[in-house]
Amino acid sequence: MSWGLFKRNVLRKTNPNFNTLDVNKVAKIWADEYDAAVKRGRDLLNQESINRGNKQIMETLFRVALLKGLATPPGQDFSLVNEFGNGVKAYWAGAQMNPFPIPLIPAPGTIQNIAVNSNIVSNVGTWPMYPPIRPAKRQEIMINMFVLAAIVHLFSIGGFIQTTSLYPSAPSPVPAPAVIAWTAYLIPPAIPIPNINFPSADGSEPAVIQQPDNTPLSQLGPTQEYEEQELEETDILNGDTSLQNVIDTTIPEDVLDDELENILPDFISQLEMGGTKCE
Repeated sequence: MSWGLFKRNVLRKTNPNFNTLDVNKVAKIWADEYDAAVKRGRDLLNQESINRGNKQIMETLFRVALLKGLATPPGQDFSLVNEFGNGVKAYWAGAQMNPFPIPLIPAPGTIQNIAVNSNIVSNVGTWPMYPPIRPAKRQEIMINMFVLAAIVHLFSIGGFIQTTSLYPSAPSPVPAPAVIAWTAYLIPPAIPIPNINFPSADGSEPAVIQQPDNTPLSQLGPTQEYEEQELEETDILNGDTSLQNVIDTTIPEDVLDDELENILPDFISQLEMGGTKCE
């Protein structure tokens, strides 16, 4: 689930013109949509996705942030997106990753990985903090701010994969425990849709087709023909795994305006400083 779909879903479900929502419902919508979005992603190196995060804690902290915003007097500095960062980091604390696929790059000192025993997030990363800026007049602006901060944040999370791997030995390799460290998580800019024509008689049809991030909601479905988009990491980023390229590749076109573009260099410096600006 791409960031474009995340944005559209949050806007649709929290639009005050169509729904009368209390703080609890708004917090749940944001938490559900974030959880759904990141479950379509994977870490940059090993292509493993999250299995289970602390969604309930995130929802609770989102609720606290919303209540804090309602209680903040007009004129005082308050950023709901900055406050939401507490919930997002709590979501990733000790989060469980999927044990597949088995990483292709061997663990240090080994020649091949043969099984994944566990994969846990150990670094919740740095949530970039917005400086005091004028209050958002439209909800869409706040969602755009959240998406940019979320992409930057995902670039800083990390964890450890405990594997059973083969160590070089004579006369044959020896299996033993090993550890792989990973950093950075990516949400691809396309939406996986099951292909109703699969399997095809000649084997030419893929099981899943990837619909572009800017596909209108009315066109989402398996009956329309779409050009297949390969989602291997090297193809998405063309071998450039820098944060700037991740943002350029995965962020929807209608998110990054001039103001957010100017804030981005400070976000990158916050990651380089390990979150010291966020204390």
